[in-house]
Amino acid sequence: MSTHKPSFVVDAMLGNLARKLRILGYDSKYESSIEDSDLIKIADKQRRIIVTKDENLSKNAEKVNVTTVLIRGNDEIEQIIQIAKKIGLSNFVLDTNSSRCVNCNGKIEAIDKIRIMEKVPLGIYERQEKFWVCNDCKKIYWEGTHLEKLQEFVQRLNHRLE
Repeated sequence: MSTHKPSFVVDAMLGNLARKLRILGYDSKYESSIEDSDLIKIADKQRRIIVTKDENLSKNAEKVNVTTVLIRGNDEIEQIIQIAKKIGLSNFVLDTNSSRCVNCNGKIEAIDKIRIMEKVPLGIYERQEKFWVCNDCKKIYWEGTHLEKLQEFVQRLNHRLE
């Protein structure tokens, strides 16, 4: 099985979906304001799949053979299922080794706890053992209650995909 994951460019209406895709480990470019023509150029040059709610954008992209997923509805699980069905994804996994930065889409990697001592609240530092940092924007991550909520999200997602 190929380990290559598809990469996406997500239109301005779907910022939360872009963040979820990043957490799931998918390279997902997102800008809150970008012209449709620029979005299509990025997708074409970088071999990305456009994720959009905009029918005109979808039609214009497909005219130049750029794959698009036209999203319907606002339920995030349903939106990811639409992407999965269109391009053949299954069984999503929340893996901190492949997650991407929710802020900037950069790669995150584990970092020695001692190296971030001055950069996180003392209580967090004392309670947590594992930390990750974004290579690009330097945002620091740790396993908090948000991770449990994301695990539940992934479980619900996979359950609905079955």
